[in-house]
Amino acid sequence: MRPPFRFAEDLITLRRAWQQTYAELAQAPAGAGTTVLRRRLITLSGTLCTHPRGRGVDMHTQ
Repeated sequence: MRPPFRFAEDLITLRRAWQQTYAELAQAPAGAGTTVLRRRLITLSGTLCTHPRGRGVDMHTQ
């Protein structure tokens, strides 16, 4: 029997930050100056996609 798979803690932290930023962006009213949130989401997305243990992780599943 294989031991249960565990995600790296930094990957979990990144994923939580991505979800929080996405939620904040989704709740922001139109014209609310979302540049900072959009840039943060792009940065987090790139970091998640290039994380050695995060490749292939679907960010849209929970």
